Amino acid sequence: MIDSLSAGFRFLGWRLELLVIPVALDLLLWLAPQFSIAPMTSELANWYRQMSAIEEMPPDMAIMTQQVADGLESLGANFNLLSSLVSTTLLHVPSLLISGVQPSTLPDIEITTPGEALVFWLVFSLLGLLLGVAYLGLAARHLPIGAMSGLSGRVFIGALIRQWLQVIAFILLVALLLLAIYVPLSVAISLLALLSPAFSSFLAVASGGLSLIIFFYLYFATAGIVMDNLSALGAIKRSVQVVRANFFATLGFAVLSTLIGLGISLLLLQMANTALWVVTPAILLNAYVGTGLAMALLIFYRTRYISSEAEIVR
Repeated sequence: MIDSLSAGFRFLGWRLELLVIPVALDLLLWLAPQFSIAPMTSELANWYRQMSAIEEMPPDMAIMTQQVADGLESLGANFNLLSSLVSTTLLHVPSLLISGVQPSTLPDIEITTPGEALVFWLVFSLLGLLLGVAYLGLAARHLPIGAMSGLSGRVFIGALIRQWLQVIAFILLVALLLLAIYVPLSVAISLLALLSPAFSSFLAVASGGLSLIIFFYLYFATAGIVMDNLSALGAIKRSVQVVRANFFATLGFAVLSTLIGLGISLLLLQMANTALWVVTPAILLNAYVGTGLAMALLIFYRTRYISSEAEIVR
């Protein structure tokens, strides 16, 4: 686990070209106009406030409705559709500005209808997945292990397109899996609530834990797609195999790398909010640390898979 983390930063070294994508995305979030959904959320928040003012509304329900309205306004004020370009969780692209530093002073581009918001979100999300695959692919290309190691430019670009499509297929497969699990589960919880509210509440909490378990076993799926050119289904099987064979090591790696990444990001975010001149060096340092962690994940995945295969052969 520690060996993988140190190896990630050792292979990263001073290959600053690997930082281009995360740094460019953070600068875009900082300097470009925000794609704001505030007009939509404000309209919805006003509707909730009108509902809370109805005389027949119970006091507890009125307070809850008012809180929903405040939450919607806060969401509209802070959410930028451009942030969909950064795939932090799925493809491990580090970003400092996705959650904190004051954005550009340029006028916002206001999105006024749900249809427009959906189109922009889809376009930005698909482009973000492509950039994320390119980022992780460039990291894998600089490692001496895996199918992407040392690929030539033309072959590398062709591999990226295939991997981008496989990542999209992976997302769709996981979405279908979650729907297949949670639609009947939600119906069952709703019916049980009529008979035993306490037991239904317990099941609702347990269903959240089930999601964590599912995503944990899929922890290496995108690494398998990018590093080994696997299909979406093959990457899911590979990820489950590696996690099952290295459960506690994977848990330790995931917790440690997350703590390192979050800790550095929070520290740099506080520094970046003190003065504008600090923002650029903070972006660079955060990208460097995040890229080292991404390379460590690829190394951990590949070495643990090789180790698991060796154990099977024995």
